[in-house]
Amino acid sequence: MEYIFEHFGVPVREKREGMVYYPEYKVWCSPYEKDPLRIEWIYFEKGSPMHPLIQTVPHVCYVVKDIHKAVHGKKLLLKPTEIEGYWMAFIEENGVPIEFFTAD
Repeated sequence: MEYIFEHFGVPVREKREGMVYYPEYKVWCSPYEKDPLRIEWIYFEKGSPMHPLIQTVPHVCYVVKDIHKAVHGKKLLLKPTEIEGYWMAFIEENGVPIEFFTAD
């Protein structure tokens, strides 16, 4: 399986200017595509359904060709989910959240 680095996500305690809101997850995310180091700053609202590990520990995200194959046999934090034209999922690997995503 090939893993292509996409971004590095960092939970923060306060919203930052320019963040985008995802109401289904009660989360605000900065546009990492505009960051030269591809850092995504993430603010979780109280009551966010995202796994506590995702809300508290930085994660790395990789693009994969087959998201279901990437998560097979792994400890899922968020099952493969379609959002805005792409698929994303989170696993836990040695106490660290890892995000995978793929375009449709």
